[in-house]
Amino acid sequence: MTNSINKIGIIQTAPLPGDFSNNLRAIVQGYRECLEHGADIVIAPAAALCGLEPGHLAMRRSFLSQTQLALDSLSKELGSAPLLLAAFAQTISNEEVYVGVVGEDDADSDPWMENERSIVMVPYMVEKNCVTELEENRNFNVLGSEARIFLSDEEQLPDESSDFIIRMPITPWFVGSAADDAELYSWEANMIGCPVVCVRPVGTIGGNIYSGGSSVYSSTGDLLAQLPMFETAAKVVNMTRAAQLPRQMDNTEQLSAALQRGIRDNVRNNCFSGVCIPMDHTNSPLLVALAIEALGAGNVCGISFNKENKLAEKAGISCFYPQTGQLEEAALACVGQEDAAALRERMHTAIALTHAEARGLMLCCTLGRREIMLGDFRMCGLSGGHIAPLGNLYDIDIFLLSERLKEQFPDLFGALATPPHGTTNRIIHELADMNTPPSELLHEEMNYLFKENDVRLIQRKIVASAIKRTQLPVILHADAPTEQLHFPISHRLND
Repeated sequence: MTNSINKIGIIQTAPLPGDFSNNLRAIVQGYRECLEHGADIVIAPAAALCGLEPGHLAMRRSFLSQTQLALDSLSKELGSAPLLLAAFAQTISNEEVYVGVVGEDDADSDPWMENERSIVMVPYMVEKNCVTELEENRNFNVLGSEARIFLSDEEQLPDESSDFIIRMPITPWFVGSAADDAELYSWEANMIGCPVVCVRPVGTIGGNIYSGGSSVYSSTGDLLAQLPMFETAAKVVNMTRAAQLPRQMDNTEQLSAALQRGIRDNVRNNCFSGVCIPMDHTNSPLLVALAIEALGAGNVCGISFNKENKLAEKAGISCFYPQTGQLEEAALACVGQEDAAALRERMHTAIALTHAEARGLMLCCTLGRREIMLGDFRMCGLSGGHIAPLGNLYDIDIFLLSERLKEQFPDLFGALATPPHGTTNRIIHELADMNTPPSELLHEEMNYLFKENDVRLIQRKIVASAIKRTQLPVILHADAPTEQLHFPISHRLND
């Protein structure tokens, strides 16, 4: 690398889709902080200006015009150091260019809507009163150095020599992704023989969690600097020497931090004042601990239909105990005693939702991955809520998280037993996550050691409960991007 760039500033922001004013303010704040520490160039995450996962917003012409206006406004706020980022732009192929004239016959038609549009991410170099569009995977000159930008984390070795590589991936986090990234970028820097800079955003959009943890690797593959995971930050990296690295989190600690970030962002993004947690489920202690870590005890409220439940008292949070005796008796007189369990579950969920919404709280669903896939809940029952933080976790993940948080909340968990349903969880994982046909799980040469009755029973439950899963709230994703089955999945599992 040439001597023209010795200090690289990295901004790690949490951009929201379409929130140009706040996104712009966060970029400018981080940029000025890096400039004060002598940065020669500053790099922001892709979509730091227009937001992650804009969806249908990006298809609007107003969104694209706002993006250009925000880029122009950003250029006026910059100082001496250039800023690299990316934003959504619109492209239309030659075959799709509208050549008609809006006249007498089609005065009400919109030519933009008649053409299929492609929205792509484009890198930009923003300087004082100047915005330059760059080409991905092409060398460009910045301060006398040859740089190259990739907007993905796929393995792509450039065919031309560069002074440094910049990666701006916008892929969601999953358990184990940080270790995979470290191995990939270290290998890439060593193979190419130039530093690699990876800048990632932070935040939660729906169920996808973005981790941050931006990093810089030397030309020999050594880690020079890394920003904290799941936190907004700004840092200037001296390319001539390694900085003090933060403590590396293991997978369970990352999972805990990711769920806390997901809860906190969903509360903020949807304008809730806190969360309400049902206290009568086996997963309630873990949810309470995660919510307290994310929001503080003052923003967490419990609801329990059992006066003997002391979980809220142990956690130091407020709790609501509805009186439903007379209501249940009147309802059971209408439907009969044989439907008592179903009626009680649905009634409790309706009361919990009403209580939460009346107080501006986000109701958390307590279901885990095994219960969701097997349909161990009733429609309009336990599946009710605004978010399911544990909906992507198997029993072993819930157990490991509880073990970690037990040190901070010993009164909540007590003695933890080894999680049951180990075989059931493995079969669900193979069928629903790995897309393994049921017949292969029973093949002797595959050595899965599953009983046919177990596989077929779980297979039938997954298929039969597909319609229930259409009612689920937002689930925080913590699994790898595998080939997930789409529901209904009876055509795939009926082999």
